[in-house]
Amino acid sequence: MNKTSDKPDLSAVPIWRCVDQECKVWIRDEMASSGMPECPMCKGKMIRGIKHLPKLINKHKAAPRNKA
Repeated sequence: MNKTSDKPDLSAVPIWRCVDQECKVWIRDEMASSGMPECPMCKGKMIRGIKHLPKLINKHKAAPRNKA
């Protein structure tokens, strides 16, 4: 049995993380608002960083728009 096939492929993902050592909040850069975001939990500053995460898969398909 090959254990490496059981783990998802990870890639380096840009994130924003809270600077407060006690606050563990982080947000994917692609999910954050423009500019330096504010921590949604403690309202502190956030800094850029990198996390190795699985690819984000969008399972929702856009609904067709009705032309009025």
